[in-house]
Amino acid sequence: MSDDPTRTPLTPAGAAPSDPAADPAVDPAAELEVVDDGPISMERLSDYLDAGREPYDPEIESDPSALAQLAALARLRSMTAGLVAEDAAAEPAPDPSWIAGVMSRVRLESRTGREIPLSSPDPRSTLHVTEGAVRSLIREAGDAVPGAVVISCGIVGDVDRPDAVVGVEVAISALFGTTVPDVADAVREAVAAHLAAQTELVVEAVDVTVRDVHLLDTDGGL
Repeated sequence: MSDDPTRTPLTPAGAAPSDPAADPAVDPAAELEVVDDGPISMERLSDYLDAGREPYDPEIESDPSALAQLAALARLRSMTAGLVAEDAAAEPAPDPSWIAGVMSRVRLESRTGREIPLSSPDPRSTLHVTEGAVRSLIREAGDAVPGAVVISCGIVGDVDRPDAVVGVEVAISALFGTTVPDVADAVREAVAAHLAAQTELVVEAVDVTVRDVHLLDTDGGL
């Protein structure tokens, strides 16, 4: 794994994507997969967030994948609202599909995935956390870094074996005007600390790739 957070050439958000096979944080097959909305569509989640999560929707609130998507959507909206109009006017705004693309990746990565074992005080019981839940933790930590948006993330290694050493790969977009290496370093530190506090994973390294830079206008997005 490279320690260089900017090893991937930067492209403006909304430009033609780079070859997915060149980005270890992106599964090339997943890039081409059509993500089925299922019973809880992105439009429904967006409307629910618009309504302040009222009235209470038990189907959404009890679905871990939907909650992960809802949290990511709220973070993206919060970031967008925090940018002033002159920042958006400084450079062309990204393609409107950019946020939708990020949310499509959130939907894909929030699926259950592998089971990651947890220690249990009772030898008769077996505890685990899903890979999708851990990916949501990675996104939460990365998105909390000012100027960063997590595009994709993954765990590399035999996570279903207790105490196995794993790696974490995160692809981000950095806000135009920020110091890219500093943003990448902050994401790396935040993800490592969050996983250490919230999971039992033995993380060897957190590898951060900056895939592009972004500008979001205050009227765009979901």
